[in-house]
Amino acid sequence: WLLGRAIGLLALVSRISFTALVSAWVSGLVSGTNEPTGTWPPLLVALFILVVLDFCVYWVHRLHHDWSVLWPFHSLHHSAEVLTPFTVYRKHPLYDLFSNIVKGVILGTVLGLLLGLFVGKAEATDVARINVFYFLFNLLGANFRHSHVWLSYGRTLEHLFISPAQHQIHHSIEPRHYNKNYGEVLAVWDWIFGTLYVPDREEKLTFGLSDGSGETQAQPYPTLWRALWIPVRDSYRAMRS
Repeated sequence: WLLGRAIGLLALVSRISFTALVSAWVSGLVSGTNEPTGTWPPLLVALFILVVLDFCVYWVHRLHHDWSVLWPFHSLHHSAEVLTPFTVYRKHPLYDLFSNIVKGVILGTVLGLLLGLFVGKAEATDVARINVFYFLFNLLGANFRHSHVWLSYGRTLEHLFISPAQHQIHHSIEPRHYNKNYGEVLAVWDWIFGTLYVPDREEKLTFGLSDGSGETQAQPYPTLWRALWIPVRDSYRAMRS
């Protein structure tokens, strides 16, 4: 976690500054010298940003499960056998780098079109401002996602929002839970693309990596060095094959 925070300066630049630069460039490209005079309410812009960013998160996450070249970098996160709030930081630095580049390009482009065609001039810091909807989502229990605390929103709401219980199911080694609940905030992407799993009641879960039949694998990343090197090696082997 500490090493990830140190290396994370690169990811921070990508996620915030890169997004702002892309959005400013696209905005200028589509608007030219004629800036739009209309404005959108700040809450509507914040909601728009959340929807676009959450769509990016869904597909970045899903690609890391579906593509054998990327899976090794994400398997480090799934190798956690006990979930705690710090598990969210149990990520390979290259996972964050790839994720933030994709988010920066897509979110920056969409925001640039929004600013250039509809909203008009905006400060770059406005793009990086904390989103009120993410704050509310975390306030309502999202930080229990990586924990043993089962918190469900109920079947109806869990078709719209990803609950802590649904994300814990994503970490489960049970075959019926494989490749389910990729979303971060919105469950609608999982619902639309067929990866949603909504539990009827609390389920007993085992976390970690498995061999595909539900049997737990031995911890492949028992040291910091192996956690950094093994994913690079396995990704390279997958690329060659």
